[in-house]
Amino acid sequence: MIVNVRVAADWSFQIKPGEPGPSYVMEEWGSRVDVVAALDDVPFVRHIGERLVRVVERFGGGVDGSERVGAEFVFDSGSVVADSWGGDLRMISG
Repeated sequence: MIVNVRVAADWSFQIKPGEPGPSYVMEEWGSRVDVVAALDDVPFVRHIGERLVRVVERFGGGVDGSERVGAEFVFDSGSVVADSWGGDLRMISG
């Protein structure tokens, strides 16, 4: 199964099963989003093919603090923390 981890236009952190989408143009912003293979320095790449042991969601956004703002993905050989940081997806090896 493939899992998409992304930050949406409203800066919300999302985890959803599915395939990566195609590249697309955001005409209203005059920009293009290209979907490409991850570079070797992306923290998730070192864990491709490993067993995902658990995912620990992190909350704290929104008015009442119940909005998901990130998650820690724990694999057999380490972990990756992913979160929404100022509208960008930030990933750090744990």
